[in-house]
Amino acid sequence: MATPEPDRWGWRDAPRKSLAEWPRLVDFAAQARADGLTHTVVCGMGGSSLAPRVLASSFGARNLTVLDSTDPAAVRAVERGSDPAHTLYLIASKSGTTVESLAACHQLSRLAPPGHFAAITDPGTPLEHKARMERWREVFPHPADVGGRYAALTVVGMLPLALIDGPGPELLERALTVPESEARALGASIAAAVREGRDKLAFRASGGAGTANVGAWIEQLVAESTGKQGRGVVPVPGRPLTGKDVFTVDAGPADPVSLGVTFLTWEYATVALCEGLDVNPFDQPDVEAAKVLARAELARPSGTAETLPETLPVKALASSVKEGDYVALLAYLPQTPANDARLGALAGLWQGATGCVVTTGYGPRYLHSTGQLHKGGPNTGVFLVVTADPAEDIDIPEMHTTFGKLERAQAIGDIKALVAKARRVSHVHLRDPDDWSALSPG
Repeated sequence: MATPEPDRWGWRDAPRKSLAEWPRLVDFAAQARADGLTHTVVCGMGGSSLAPRVLASSFGARNLTVLDSTDPAAVRAVERGSDPAHTLYLIASKSGTTVESLAACHQLSRLAPPGHFAAITDPGTPLEHKARMERWREVFPHPADVGGRYAALTVVGMLPLALIDGPGPELLERALTVPESEARALGASIAAAVREGRDKLAFRASGGAGTANVGAWIEQLVAESTGKQGRGVVPVPGRPLTGKDVFTVDAGPADPVSLGVTFLTWEYATVALCEGLDVNPFDQPDVEAAKVLARAELARPSGTAETLPETLPVKALASSVKEGDYVALLAYLPQTPANDARLGALAGLWQGATGCVVTTGYGPRYLHSTGQLHKGGPNTGVFLVVTADPAEDIDIPEMHTTFGKLERAQAIGDIKALVAKARRVSHVHLRDPDDWSALSPG
């Protein structure tokens, strides 16, 4: 394997650098609170959303919300869940061009003045230019030598932690104690299991709710880092699994102050895992394909018909499943308790019918998490993509589209990208978003 470019290794020194930066982050948070901004909405995708979500949920913070969806109902839920007069909007995008983050920014800018906004982005990006031109409250530089999914212990995770008044110094000091050799040994053990045919990764319960959602963070780190050149690991957070193709590990300590240990351990482990699979841990070559196809769909002249590729009927998809495959249920729907319950029940039906591991994800969030694995990893996945018309759409005049059209374009772009990779795909557009009977495998 070619040696990964050296400018992507900055995450190894993130705990030390963030300790030095912590007083500035605390001062920023204190000033925001003094100005009446007592709630934070983080707009980001992938690592920019998952790390803040893990930290907020693990420390029981109710004053931080994450928006990582283009579903109109999800956008409205965030709007209604916080008072704009008392909300800081943190727009996080390493590239400064993440379409979901920018769409959310356009919408939320209608609710509050520039002084309620802050950005995390690489120096020189369009987002930095916008923030400075509009005189946002602050622009924080994303470390240029750290990829988004490895950025939990940088400002990406630590600024949200400061905004919820979390124990940053203790968390970071614990991270400094991580033995690199032991963390790399974890990754090497997973790689060895993959070579033996155990390429589904399950997680033992940590013994408490202290690290809620950490499995989703590990999922995107492992899936996006490993899923390329026909190789990869399929992480399955959220429930115990058994089977001869399953390898089970500990996610990390239950104590939320030990999340720094968990983050850095898994970053080292993932690099070692990728070395064992002979893939670059820092690139994501197949992610852009779905983005290009989504942009093409958005650029389609008004009034022209969609050009959806032919996909398999649901029952034919189920019949195609072989031993060692996995099923991915991918829902472009709002994440609500009702949809969570339906998705969980559907996963149970598919697991019972196929005997295979079943994963679930909400679009477009999963595009920044498991999307690389789906298209670049082993051709052992079968994909059921579910869409529905939004009950209420929201215009994005600055982008000449709507949230509903953007979400639809992202779904179509991913379907096309999967089909182009000769993946087995079924697409079901629900006439009634509450009736999932058409998604049953039997």
